[in-house]
Amino acid sequence: AGDCIDISDGLLADLGQLLEARGLGAKLALDMLPLSEELKALHGLEEARRLALAGGDDYELCFTVHPGRAAVAEARLAELGCPVTCIGSVEPHAGIKCLDGAGKAHRYPQPGHRHF
Repeated sequence: AGDCIDISDGLLADLGQLLEARGLGAKLALDMLPLSEELKALHGLEEARRLALAGGDDYELCFTVHPGRAAVAEARLAELGCPVTCIGSVEPHAGIKCLDGAGKAHRYPQPGHRHF
C-alpha cells in the first residue's frame, strides 16, 4: 500500500508528516529532485535544493509506492500525461536523510512551514 500527501508546507515537512504517521523514515536522492534550470540559474544548485525541500506552496503530490509496483505506477501515470519522479526510498527507521550523488549527507535546517 502507498501513501500520498500534497506538498504545500515544503517537501521535508509534508513527507515527514506522512512518514511519521507510519513510524518510518526516508532517504532522498538530492540529484533526483526535479529542479528547473531557471531555478538553478537564479539561485545556484544548493539554494535551489533548499527551496525545493523547505519551501512551501508547491502543490505537488508526494506519494509512496511499493518498489515492486513502481514501474507500473510510472507507466500508468505517463499514459495520463502526469510526469512522476522517483526521489528516494522509504526506510524502516525515523528521519529523512538527504544524500547527494556521491552519498554525502546534506542537512537542511528549515523543515518547511509550521502552522502552529
